[in-house]
Order: sequence, then C-alpha cells, then structure tokens
Amino acid sequence: MDMVEQLVSRTDAVYQRWLSSVTEDVVADRVVVYRRASLSERNTTYAIGEWLAGYLMIGQEGDRGFFLRCDNGGGPVFWADLGGLGEADLVVATHGFEVWRRAGFALPADPETDLPPTADVYVGNMPVDGVELLVRVRKLLGVDWRFGDLRGLLAAQPILAARSAHLYALRRNLEHAPDLRPYLLYATARDLEAIWPTGSETAECRPLRE
Repeated sequence: MDMVEQLVSRTDAVYQRWLSSVTEDVVADRVVVYRRASLSERNTTYAIGEWLAGYLMIGQEGDRGFFLRCDNGGGPVFWADLGGLGEADLVVATHGFEVWRRAGFALPADPETDLPPTADVYVGNMPVDGVELLVRVRKLLGVDWRFGDLRGLLAAQPILAARSAHLYALRRNLEHAPDLRPYLLYATARDLEAIWPTGSETAECRPLRE
C-alpha cells in the first residue's frame, strides 16, 4: 500500500465511501475534487507529504488546495494556498467532508469588501506590552521575528510584517482570531487601513512612516 492509500485509509468513513463511489474527478464551479486515481499524482506533484505530513490533498481550485487530516477521525476540510504550505497556513473551509458534499462542494464567498488582492501588511495599534499577541501574529503570518526582539518591535509600531500578502486569505484566517483583528493593517497609497473593519468603522488609520 503506497503512502497516499495509507492516508486515505485514515480519513473519515464518509470520505472513503464517497471516494469509492466516483470514477471521475468531480468539478463543482471552479473546484475539482479528486477521484482516487488522481490523488497520488496530485499529492506527489505538490509534495504534500513533505509540507503537510499527515494530510491528504483531496481537491483544488486554481492555486488553492483542499485537505483532510488523516487521523482516523472526521474533522474539517481545510484549504491553503499551494505556494506556501505548512500546517499554520491551513484555514477551515467547512466543518466536515459530508457538509461540503451536501453543499455541492461550494465554499463561502469572499467577503464583499474593497480589499485589494495583495498589499503589504503591518502590525499597528497593539499595546506596548502585547508580546503574547505579537507572538500569535508572528505565527499567523509566518514571519521569523526573533522572540528577543518582540518588545522592541512593539515600541516601533507600525511594523512591516509581510510584503504583498494575500489579503482575502488573511481575512479568512482572522475569522478564527478575533482578538488579532484590530492590529493587522494593510498599506494603501497614503495610509494603513484595517484588514478586518470593526463593526461599521475601520480601525484607526495610521500614516506610513517615511
């Protein structure tokens, strides 16, 4: 039994039954959900076992992959951009494969905002003693700030945290981190604006440093 088949055997029973029932890849809108014969090639092509050990890529939408955790249980369907895989990059797409199947493999639409597709991301307005919050931002964004530098960074806000970040993907990640929402900002031509507006108001805009 190859590695992909071993992973399939550890997915939830609902997915395994569905996989046994289809003979072609299922295309729903822009999402392709793979048949069994496609799994090995797709997971090998993107080296999923190297970047996401214990996960199986079960579908794809352009540069976005969809994954199940292979732990002999159920659990969510996750998505992540295929250009930067790691467990910290996974976002919950639906609460389970059966939920996703019943919805016709449809996904929630991106929020109706006027966010640009990409922009530089900054941390701002964070309390100067918010080291724990900054540690969580560090993990969320995958930046390599040294832990010993975090207090100095807090004193020097706004902090450039990521260049040309995918804002809609980051906004979806913030669905599960509400306490980080006020502190993540993106650069416009003149100001820093909130990625996640607070209620009907955006977080305070800060001028970019010269």
